[in-house]
Amino acid sequence: MKRIISLVLLSLLFACKNHSETQRIKGDLNYTPVKIESERISAGFYLTADLKTQELQASIQLSNPGSSVLTISEIEIATGEGLRTLPKTGSTGSIVLKPGENKSLFLKFQPLNELRTYQLTGRNGHFKSLYNLLVNYKTEDNKSAVISMTTTLLPAEYKVYLDQHQITATSYSFNTKSGFTRKQLTYLNSIKQVKKPPFVYVSDQEIALSGINFRLRSYQERDTLNAEIFIVNHSGFSVKINQGKLDIKYPGESPAVDLKGVVTVEKISGSKQELYTIEKGDRVLIHLKKPFKTTAEKVILSFNKAFEFNDHLPLFKNNIELIKVNLP
Repeated sequence: MKRIISLVLLSLLFACKNHSETQRIKGDLNYTPVKIESERISAGFYLTADLKTQELQASIQLSNPGSSVLTISEIEIATGEGLRTLPKTGSTGSIVLKPGENKSLFLKFQPLNELRTYQLTGRNGHFKSLYNLLVNYKTEDNKSAVISMTTTLLPAEYKVYLDQHQITATSYSFNTKSGFTRKQLTYLNSIKQVKKPPFVYVSDQEIALSGINFRLRSYQERDTLNAEIFIVNHSGFSVKINQGKLDIKYPGESPAVDLKGVVTVEKISGSKQELYTIEKGDRVLIHLKKPFKTTAEKVILSFNKAFEFNDHLPLFKNNIELIKVNLP
């Protein structure tokens, strides 16, 4: 009888312990726990996702069952396609595991899920249904090795997540076939503010103009457009920003749209007192957010009067056309 009671108490204790551990790692999305054992290293891996912060949270248990010291050099999260991300919090550099030693880690990641989405919008894309945890370590004789553990989300749970959070969105890229490059090059050749010969190059997301580089990221979600223009000045001249002249317009847009607060300027490097002047070496990020109720395939980025030299001469002769890109 006493033995039966003891077994019941042990079962209850074990159940409570497991329940407590499950609660500790519970998130909005809960991936399947993974364990791996080898002669050198053993590991346990629990992964959850936080939808509000767009973070993956990894609870990792490492142990050394061998007879030599191991040094953990790096821990990464990778998608099934091979996109890797280092942790944003938590220390993983040179973690030493002595023989018989156990260590627990809690790391947070903001995973790069879709490379094309990131290039177009600056956002990482929706969570994946599968992730790999890569633990890179070195043995005592300085030989490198890696263990990989794969965790997945139940298909039904992942479908619910996508149904609730996957919103149709689009982005915009520079139209490289609009003739903009030729017209801008002709214009720069006609003015004295730029050293000859001038240089103009336009790709899907970037404009390089005689030492000043512009990179566009944007996404239209529901009836709102968010865009960022990152500017780096490597040229020998400075440029003024006319904040109220920068806009992205669509066909048929009402001219009475209130642009107050639509465009904001952030100085990444350079004088904060001269917020609207881009000197050589300065880096600037311009944010644009506005109502955008259109399905048009082409829109216009108003560059013509948005940037100028110190003598009020425009940097750009013309505006540039943007074309819509459907996000993956």
